[in-house]
Amino acid sequence: MEKLKAFNELTLPDERQSFFTQFDPTVGDFRPVRAEDTYARVETVRLHAGVSEPVRNHFATAQNLIAYSWFYYPFNVTAELMAYVSVEFALKARYPSNTRDSFKALLSRAVREGLVKSSAFSVAQAMERERQVRRVPIQEEVPRADYAAILVNVIPALRNSLAHGSNSLHMHGASAVRTCAELINQMFPAPTQETTDDHP
Repeated sequence: MEKLKAFNELTLPDERQSFFTQFDPTVGDFRPVRAEDTYARVETVRLHAGVSEPVRNHFATAQNLIAYSWFYYPFNVTAELMAYVSVEFALKARYPSNTRDSFKALLSRAVREGLVKSSAFSVAQAMERERQVRRVPIQEEVPRADYAAILVNVIPALRNSLAHGSNSLHMHGASAVRTCAELINQMFPAPTQETTDDHP
């Protein structure tokens, strides 16, 4: 059962972290997951400098929750929820005259207008690389679903499920946070290299 951590245990890793291992190519074998592994999962997730500052501030909470999940495992799920809320916040910033529209309606509009595209998501890119490696003959190829269009239904549903109370517990929050970052980054013009040193 979840409970408030004892004060003298606040900086100790959540005992559930000991259940997981990670392959370490330097030793050629699996080893226990470490705090730096948890941090590394979210360290490279960034919003570019063209994203409005209020949205970047909001999204930073999701990033930090992943980092702190080393100490409290359920923060993975809290980070996922915060990332979805950041997407909605970004959509309302992008479409200020339609802030009363539902999350799904705003996201659907962004995809319909080509603001958010499947090709910009790392998951969709990986799926495409996998398809090309397999070299499936065109006549045997299963029609590919549009990843961005799928997110229109999935993200609002997941947000609602978590926001209304859920027993969900997992360590995949960083994946959701990355997907949300890739979505938000598409909604704002990226600055040119000459105008910023921030990483996209």
